[in-house]
Amino acid sequence: MAIPAFWVAFACCLVWYLTSAKKHATITFDDAKALWHIHKKNTNCCSRNWRPISRKNGKISGFECDCGYRYTQKQPLFSNRPKNSQINHRRHTNFSVVSY
Repeated sequence: MAIPAFWVAFACCLVWYLTSAKKHATITFDDAKALWHIHKKNTNCCSRNWRPISRKNGKISGFECDCGYRYTQKQPLFSNRPKNSQINHRRHTNFSVVSY
């Protein structure tokens, strides 16, 4: 009776870990700047400078404001990526780009 209980507990812990584990996601410089502007507007921050947070490979994963606020973009460890047809949907429609 103890062995099945152990395996059930192990499976529950494994599912919890896989659904809650996160990794750093990269964002563009413009996205980081836009997120900083949103932070300033929502919190009435009066800081004038921000610094991008870079990972080992030099890609930006967030920003740090002079007020001390720190934002890092994270995504689940196992996440569904959009299919190529969803990313390039404008190429496959009959509408012109101007209509978007």
